[in-house]
Amino acid sequence: MAYNLKLTIFRITLKKKGGTNDDLKKFSEFFETAYPEVDKPLAYTEFIKDYIGSFNNEFKLNKDKTKGISATESHNFVPRSINNIIDGEILGGQTGIPQELFKQTNSSDSTGKVLSDDVSTLPYYIKLWTPPDHDTGVLMVQSYSNLTVVDLIKFHLSRFFQDFNFSLIFTPFVPNKIKEQFKKDSNVYKIAFVKESLSKDKRKLINPLFTEFDDLKVRIEVSGFKKGVNDFWDDLLSSDKIIESNLEDFDIKENDDFQTIAYYTDSDGHKSNTTIKKNLEISPTIFLDNTLKKQDSEQFDFDKIKKHTDELLENIKKEIKYIK
Repeated sequence: MAYNLKLTIFRITLKKKGGTNDDLKKFSEFFETAYPEVDKPLAYTEFIKDYIGSFNNEFKLNKDKTKGISATESHNFVPRSINNIIDGEILGGQTGIPQELFKQTNSSDSTGKVLSDDVSTLPYYIKLWTPPDHDTGVLMVQSYSNLTVVDLIKFHLSRFFQDFNFSLIFTPFVPNKIKEQFKKDSNVYKIAFVKESLSKDKRKLINPLFTEFDDLKVRIEVSGFKKGVNDFWDDLLSSDKIIESNLEDFDIKENDDFQTIAYYTDSDGHKSNTTIKKNLEISPTIFLDNTLKKQDSEQFDFDKIKKHTDELLENIKKEIKYIK
């Protein structure tokens, strides 16, 4: 089974550490603070050097110590100050659990072991766009199917900026062009309604066993159908209530009483799910084409993915009305 390349995009904004979200700073202020009296090309080069140095030639682990990431000078990092872009390659993967290795064709003879302090890694592509004349930038992080280090990359990047007394704010972002193509090419095949909290009386009504569990959740799934995205939502919302059944025993009366999660499959068989907000804003998973992989490999080709995300970034600039 092939691994799918995926991309996660964030709009990033900048503020002074301890500042408010209403007082955003331009990225030029960060570079002037971090690298004073240094021209822009050198500032970007120094940024990469310091970012790589922040790993101290070690893996930075998540809180649970199950994943780690690192970067060294041997990995691809390309500063393009004229475009306000840094392309990079992060090494990351699982750790903290011993594993034994075998060939696929031989389950009798072990070929080695992965110890609990080993990190089994893959390269992950990142793109950082930091326009000096603007308070909004972009971070893109690539993943493989269910293998991802997105949260750890965000956390470490935040810590890096905090060292210079700045804080990053991450907002998930999917370009409108991708959303519209997704709606055109995809079908909904399952939907779930999730009630995050119930009153004590309702918990008792389900079963007295659950009475004292304040965090009890109820999840109702509907499957066994397949319908185009736009037609699905048009039909589902043709009446005032998404759920017309009487579910008052679960504290569900109005549309705002529960969370809606839709499950999709696209024309290539990629499956994903997304939480539907009150305005029915859909944020699908961004899958990358297999042509962006190295030949005879499941890993990305650095130059190909850099070019592809450059084109994607240009569309994002237009969408957010960025004017140089």
